[in-house]
Amino acid sequence: MNRRTFIQLTAASAAASTLLLRESAVAGSVYAAEMDLATPSLSETNEGEKYWESIREEFPIVHDQLYLNNGTMGPSPREVTERVTKRIQHVDSTGDYGGDHEAIKRAIAGVINAESADRIAYTHNVSEAISIVSSGIDMRVGDEVILTDQEHAGNAIPWLARKKRDGIEVKFVTLVPNDDELMQRFSDAITPRTRAISVPHLTCTTGQLLPIKRLSALAREKGVWLLADGAHPPGMLRTDVQELGVHAYASCGHKWLCGPKGVGFLYIAPDFQDHVIPTWAGGEVDKHWDYQGNLDFLDTASRYDFATQNFALYDGLLGAIQFMQKIGFEKIEKRIQHLTTMLRTGLQSISNGRFHFLTPATSVTGITTLKLDNKLSCQDFANELMGKHKVRTRVVHESGLNANRLSNHIYTSEADIQAFLDAVKDVLG
Repeated sequence: MNRRTFIQLTAASAAASTLLLRESAVAGSVYAAEMDLATPSLSETNEGEKYWESIREEFPIVHDQLYLNNGTMGPSPREVTERVTKRIQHVDSTGDYGGDHEAIKRAIAGVINAESADRIAYTHNVSEAISIVSSGIDMRVGDEVILTDQEHAGNAIPWLARKKRDGIEVKFVTLVPNDDELMQRFSDAITPRTRAISVPHLTCTTGQLLPIKRLSALAREKGVWLLADGAHPPGMLRTDVQELGVHAYASCGHKWLCGPKGVGFLYIAPDFQDHVIPTWAGGEVDKHWDYQGNLDFLDTASRYDFATQNFALYDGLLGAIQFMQKIGFEKIEKRIQHLTTMLRTGLQSISNGRFHFLTPATSVTGITTLKLDNKLSCQDFANELMGKHKVRTRVVHESGLNANRLSNHIYTSEADIQAFLDAVKDVLG
C-alpha cells in the first residue's frame, strides 16, 4: 500500500471527521464515529502490517534510526509540517494572522470529551498549563498541595515555585502499583490544610496509569481541587475528562498527538474556572476593561489565552488531530497496545535476570520502563543502543529510578520491535 492508496482509503473518514467537527457543538465523542470507517482492520496479517507501513511513510523519521522516544517528542506527519509552513507563509505574505480558533478548540475538546470548546485554553505546553493553575488558585502560607514522588519537573517545579513565593507546603505521596493502597495513601495525606492534588494521569517515569477517576472523587469529597498532568494519554489512550471528573487537565500536542512543537492546552471544568485567576494577562482575555480601573475576564477558558499567538502552530495541531481521526483513535489505541504487548513479551523472553519491568503489568500503554539488574548503567545502555544500533530511547533519572524508557507509536512496526529486541540482546551480551 503506497502513499496514494493510504490517502484514498482515508479520504472518506477525513470528510466524516470534518462533518463531525462542524455539526457537533462539542466535537464530542469522536471515537464512536470512527468504529465504522472504511480502513483495514487491525490484525497481525500481512495486509494489516502493510497498512501501518503506509502510515509510517507519512512520517519523516529517517529509516536508519529506530525511534522509541515518542514519550518525549512525537514526530509530526509531513502534512502537519506542511500545513504549518503554508500558514506561516500566508501570514508573512498577507499580514492576515487570525484564524478559526473556535474550530481548533472544538477539535481539542473532542479529543478529551470536554463539555465544549469554551472549556479549552491555549498553552505552549503542559508546564505552562500547570503554572496557570498553580499560580492562579487561592493558597496561603501553610496550605498544602499533594504530588507524587514520580513527577515530571513540569508538574513539580510550578508548585515548588509557589512554595518559594507564598510559603505553601508541597507533599509527595510515594507511588505503588496497587490502586487500593495508593488511594489509601492519598486519603491519609489529605489534611484540613490541603487545597489541591496535582498528579500525572500517566507517569512519565514508568508509564503507570493512576486511578484519576477515583482520585477526583476523593478530592471532591474532601473539598480539594484535582489537577491531572495529562501529557501522555491524549493521542495514545482515549481520554474523557468528564468521566474522570477532574477540575483541570493539562496536556500538549507535541507527544502522542504528533502535533507541532510549542502547542498545548488546558481544560478547566465549569465549577473550577472562577477559582483560577489569571496571573498573566493581556489582550483578548477580557469582556471589558477601561481607564477607570475596571476589568471583567471572559466567562470561558479563553481568559487564560493572552497576547499574540502563533496561529500556524495551533492550526497545525488541528491538522494533527484530523490526521489521527483519519486512522481512528480506537484503532490507534489498539495498535499501540499490540506493539507494546509484543515488545514486553519479547523482552521477557530474553531477560534472563538482566533486567525487570518497572511498568505495572496492568498499564498496557505506549510506555515501557526497564530497570537493569546487571552492572551496565542505564546511561551506558542508552548510549550503546544509540551508538551501535541507532535506537533512540530515554533515560529515567527522576526519583532516582535510573532506568530506561521505551515508547512506541503508530509509526513503529513489528519489524522495528524485533530489531530492538535483537539490539538489546547484542548490547547486554
